[in-house]
Amino acid sequence: MAVIAMVSAKCSPGVTTAVAALATVWPHRLLVVDADPTGGDLLTGWGGAWLVDGRLNTGCGVVSFAASTRHLQAVPSEGLAGHVQEIPGLEHVRLLAGVASRAQAAAIGDAGWQRLASATRDLSREGPDVLIDAGRWASDTPWPLLGEADLVLVGLRPNLRHLTAARPLISVVRELVPITRLGVLVTVTTSREADRVAQATGVPVGVELPDDPSAARFFSDGIGGHPSHRCALLRISRTAALRLHRSLTPPDTAVAPGVVEVGVA
Repeated sequence: MAVIAMVSAKCSPGVTTAVAALATVWPHRLLVVDADPTGGDLLTGWGGAWLVDGRLNTGCGVVSFAASTRHLQAVPSEGLAGHVQEIPGLEHVRLLAGVASRAQAAAIGDAGWQRLASATRDLSREGPDVLIDAGRWASDTPWPLLGEADLVLVGLRPNLRHLTAARPLISVVRELVPITRLGVLVTVTTSREADRVAQATGVPVGVELPDDPSAARFFSDGIGGHPSHRCALLRISRTAALRLHRSLTPPDTAVAPGVVEVGVA
């Protein structure tokens, strides 16, 4: 199935919010990987309430995975077992929680990210899709994960500040992946504004998400109750998730029953 990575230049365009919203309505089994080297927010933000009540914990994630596989070069999907957690109420979603600090990311290093890339790629061959939050572009960006992705989406909002920040990142990513595997994630936008972003960057729109502050606060910070599935953010996320899954999944792919138990059960 598909491996999709999202990364941003700066300015907090809403990549983490987009990952959580898309995961909620994803049409297939899904592993969400928080690979933000500056400190993952999916567990403490989107998953904050479940973390407080004990249904999620900080002990399982990329740090425990990297530590347990440190003597290996390549890791099969089974290496993810014991490091992922089920998101309460979303039986189709598993989370590999992120680092708590840059020091933890430094300890993982390129070798650790490469092991994780091999495990997620192996997992995607067995059935589940993989959605990666790679955080903001920095010297410690997890490039092995982006290099293995079927699609890399650069996140930004439709304004000059975000466009200016995103252009250098797009140039760097184009050296890593072909243009056919590159797109932009435009948040807090309309379709017309997203089209203008595509024209300005020379990169097609992979996902466009609307301005829906109330729903966004839940997915970014866990504030308020779970948004209605009829809210604008989830309605459009559902359409985008289905399109991404279908466009990146070979039409003749057959998934054997029970393969989700391998590595991400």
